[in-house]
Amino acid sequence: MALSDLLELSVSKGNKKVGLSEERLKACMPVARQYIAFWREYPDIYVEFLCGSNPEKFSLFFYQRVFLRIAARYKYVYATYPRAYSKSFLSMMVQMIRCILYPGCKLFVTSGGKEQAAGIMKEKVQEICTLIPAFKREIDWTRGKTLEGKDYCKYVFKNGSYFDNIAARESSRGKRRHGGTIEECV
Repeated sequence: MALSDLLELSVSKGNKKVGLSEERLKACMPVARQYIAFWREYPDIYVEFLCGSNPEKFSLFFYQRVFLRIAARYKYVYATYPRAYSKSFLSMMVQMIRCILYPGCKLFVTSGGKEQAAGIMKEKVQEICTLIPAFKREIDWTRGKTLEGKDYCKYVFKNGSYFDNIAARESSRGKRRHGGTIEECV
């Protein structure tokens, strides 16, 4: 079931009004589970789905598709790529996709300094939200939830997932997360 199908559920058709009820949602759950399981393996197709029928505005290159699939499928990924490969962009996109498709997950981003990680996060999340507005609608922008500061960022999603930046120091020990990204690990 496509997103457009879900949106059309609340539109009346002819004389019969069709609503979005709990029973209808329960009936759609097996199909929704199949979509989510598929998108967890193929995040590039999920991005295409979010872009809808407007691929001219944003589309992925082949190497970007490969990166997204590898980063989504494997527990540990170490990659060294040249400048302008869109490493940070794709890494933040993977974090956002994980937060959406795995409700309640806690992810992190770290870099050489806490300010550097916060700067990368803010810049890339804003860029992704501008290119693909569906990502922006998944983030909880209410006051006190999503935080953006000079040296700290936390993006909370509507399903309870979040990702934030932490310092790569001894003081960060004990903070439990389900996954994360280490930017510029040298």
